[in-house]
Amino acid sequence: MAAVAALVLAFTALLTPAGAVSAAAGETGAAHRSFTAQARAAGLTLGEAEELQGRVNAYLAQAGGRQVAANRIEYGSGGGLLLALPGEKAARELGQPIGTMADCWYLYFCAYSAQNYYGDMRYEDSCSQLISIPWSWAGSWKNAQTTGTRARFLTATQGLYQYSAPASSRNPNYSWAPVYYIDPC
Repeated sequence: MAAVAALVLAFTALLTPAGAVSAAAGETGAAHRSFTAQARAAGLTLGEAEELQGRVNAYLAQAGGRQVAANRIEYGSGGGLLLALPGEKAARELGQPIGTMADCWYLYFCAYSAQNYYGDMRYEDSCSQLISIPWSWAGSWKNAQTTGTRARFLTATQGLYQYSAPASSRNPNYSWAPVYYIDPC
């Protein structure tokens, strides 16, 4: 029986499109097809959908989480990551018009992979829930939490590097190089 299960698993792997293998444990081929269909409905080519899934897989492998849409990962804390679609500068919700930029919602701290709030957007609203920052280049951030709340930017050893400006504040050009984690509040 185990040999049959292994054979079925191997055959399924051969039929799965390149780039559609997820780092999230337990995801099925049906979920991947659903995410590919979402990406295609958003106007992406099959190649772009596979590129997007590859980026999602890399984030999942690095920080965990659960893929819930073609360009969204959620974390158990209530935070998540919204990825910019291939060929687009800013992260946006699927179904929103091209050129729409996802906003940093009230009570959240948002970190962006590129300057001027472009690129992938990592968001979190839970205090003492560390945001893993996978970028080591210039990006940006918005602090949309309650008035006066300051986020803590932490080093690789979780030592304090610096505080953000009090909410509501933003920085369109911030170097992520020394920052490995952010505690939103």
